[in-house]
Amino acid sequence: MRRMILVFGLFLLMPTFIDAAPPSREDVEALMGLPSEGDLVRGQLDTVGFIHTRAQAEDLFSRLPAIPTDLPAGSLLGGICPHDDHLYSARVMMELTQRITAPRVILFGVFHKARLWDLEGKLVFDSFEAWHAPSGPVRVDDASRSFLEGALPKEDYLRSNTMHCREHSIESIVPFLQHRNPEVEIIPILVPYLRWAELEKLADDFSSALSALLKQRHWELGRDIQIVISSDAVHYGPDFEHAPFGTGIEAYQQATERDRELINSYLSGPLAAPSLHRLLGILVDEDNPRSYRIPWCGRFSIPFGMEVLRRTSLGQGIGDPEGRLLRYGSSLEGPQPELSEATRRAGLGLTAPANLHHWVGFFSLAVLKAQEVR
Repeated sequence: MRRMILVFGLFLLMPTFIDAAPPSREDVEALMGLPSEGDLVRGQLDTVGFIHTRAQAEDLFSRLPAIPTDLPAGSLLGGICPHDDHLYSARVMMELTQRITAPRVILFGVFHKARLWDLEGKLVFDSFEAWHAPSGPVRVDDASRSFLEGALPKEDYLRSNTMHCREHSIESIVPFLQHRNPEVEIIPILVPYLRWAELEKLADDFSSALSALLKQRHWELGRDIQIVISSDAVHYGPDFEHAPFGTGIEAYQQATERDRELINSYLSGPLAAPSLHRLLGILVDEDNPRSYRIPWCGRFSIPFGMEVLRRTSLGQGIGDPEGRLLRYGSSLEGPQPELSEATRRAGLGLTAPANLHHWVGFFSLAVLKAQEVR
């Protein structure tokens, strides 16, 4: 009887052991819609919500309005870009990505699955040579990536292609950067759970490393390299365990208004560390950063990336940069781009519903040099 109880007890514990084991590269590749080419070219995790073929890209981009490159050269240092399904978010994504002109882009991505690796307080680099994109692989700027790693304290980061393959927050943006500049190079970095003290240290270390890179290469932030931060805004509805205003049209209006208030209060105008700190505390429980208060998926990538932009700007002698909202939208806004039947049959579609009980907000925001600087 005791043996039966012991065996039964071990059976009950097995899911805990299984859940605690981080996914292997083989496990992760099995989830990818387009598997990677070893460690040479990263594939694509989501081939339903995001374009992945040249024909899909040509169809989608031909149906989106052109965005003027209306900013003075070098004035756009970077910004925030959504990563929701392209049929929902493409118009908003275009607002930032089509203004990106630098030949290389640092991409700070959300690490949605950081809990699977119990990862906190470390940035995650990859070691791929390139990332899949619709019109051919987009190269990773390995020389800059290696320089940044070499300039960072060892405890600040790790390299993991497995982790990058399990995350979709960067791959969504890559096709839009390629559409703007077919020769663009990227430096993909995931941002996991962070407490403010960890965030400050990492931002200080990273901005110092980036400033050293700029100095060595005689580059300018905004002209030679820009930073794009991946994030969607509120995920609203009972499925997300977040419906404080209830459901319905009034709830939708209240929730989107709250998003806009957060953007205007903490991300617009001159960037300031206290504002970014307050935003983090609004979005998550600072004593337990794995517990969110408002489910913005960029609750760590946004304050970290914006603080890196702020500190690097100060290091470059160009003052506190300024945030400017380009466009806010949601998965409920329409109409969706009217794609060809061939594109639909090829698999481009939606990964989640959009209704008043389940929707996502998102926005594009530009980070610009301080207006008083000429």
